[in-house]
Amino acid sequence: MEADINRELRLCAVCGERVEYQDDGKSWLVGLSLTGPFITVWLCDGCAESTPTDTCLRCHRDPRADAPICDDCLPDYTSEIEHQAGDAECSRCGGRIPVEELEIFYESGMCGWCEHMSNKEERVEVVRDEKDWSPEKHLPQEERLILTPEEFRNPELRLITDPRLIAYIDLHPEELYSLTPRQFEEFIAELLSKMGYKVRLGPGSKDGGVDVFAERDQDFGPELTLVQCKRHSPDHKVGEPIIKQLHADVNDRKASKGLVVTSSFFTSTALRYIESSKYRLGGADFDKLQGWIARLRA
Repeated sequence: MEADINRELRLCAVCGERVEYQDDGKSWLVGLSLTGPFITVWLCDGCAESTPTDTCLRCHRDPRADAPICDDCLPDYTSEIEHQAGDAECSRCGGRIPVEELEIFYESGMCGWCEHMSNKEERVEVVRDEKDWSPEKHLPQEERLILTPEEFRNPELRLITDPRLIAYIDLHPEELYSLTPRQFEEFIAELLSKMGYKVRLGPGSKDGGVDVFAERDQDFGPELTLVQCKRHSPDHKVGEPIIKQLHADVNDRKASKGLVVTSSFFTSTALRYIESSKYRLGGADFDKLQGWIARLRA
């Protein structure tokens, strides 16, 4: 196994179901040899409640020292991971899904590039249906908004800072859903930077729940805001457990405030919890995020 596929696939070692980010399950990073490669062993929240972790999750014999799975069961688990990842094919182009685009695939059935182009085509069709559409005016504009597959997938290219993409998201906010979760984190970091914060991205899925560290100097001293980003679909609301976890992170790190930014919305209980700690917690949903983008481009 060349890469830790299960870091993005998140296949539960017990039930085989995909673990959602908001699950309260557990994970362990396991080395397949002394020097790697590595694989993440996941346990979903349901299995975490009913499965003991002091024995192997599968055969209930003695586990490894670094994870609740034994050396005999680990190869079968990794084979299942590779098989499920290998079966993931884009419904539009038929291509294999890159590891970093698995999150997009499980929401749309497409690879990142095809979802990006599919969303763009839908927007273009809406424009073309308008009575004032003209080829002289709109075709050059549409052409400039097209990102090549190489640009979209190049890990060295910070697409979220590309003015074309930021401007396009302002005009078509639904394009937020074509970003990967990591690109969404980078996008939020860029917005906060433009607001005057000094930002630092967290390392990824093992960052303890903090995606962006945002600092700024105020008249009364420096402030540190811990930001958690949730690139969710519109009907996937952020619940109270996410807010409580960030509140705990704010207290543990002695930060000034915690902020949850989402491409969806908050549940009523989450909003009440934020309001109850409004001097230590904040929330920005889809609507507020669009307001940020509009003001920064004004």
